[in-house]
Amino acid sequence: MSVKIRLKRIGKKHRPIYHIVVADSRAPRDGKFIEKLGTYNPHTDPPSTVLKMKNAVSWLMKGAQPTNTVKSIFSKTGVLLKKHLLKGVKKGVLTNEELQKKFHTW
Repeated sequence: MSVKIRLKRIGKKHRPIYHIVVADSRAPRDGKFIEKLGTYNPHTDPPSTVLKMKNAVSWLMKGAQPTNTVKSIFSKTGVLLKKHLLKGVKKGVLTNEELQKKFHTW
């Protein structure tokens, strides 16, 4: 089963708001999903994102593939950086203290 992290459209006509969800790649866009990771509102200035960081990093470490739009959102919120730093901790290159320091300086 291939798992994707993608946007699920909700809201009114011409005023969409999106849920960031983990879903099977074969499921329809607005269909069944495994877990809700957060929300994305493109109509605020700047676009607002509410995200469960730990869960998002956990799914990325398990191998879930984000879509291009979600990858961009994760990049701006620091999820991809945290995943990168956690891989360094796993390999023994970094310690947890160094990880926290690098993430907070970002």
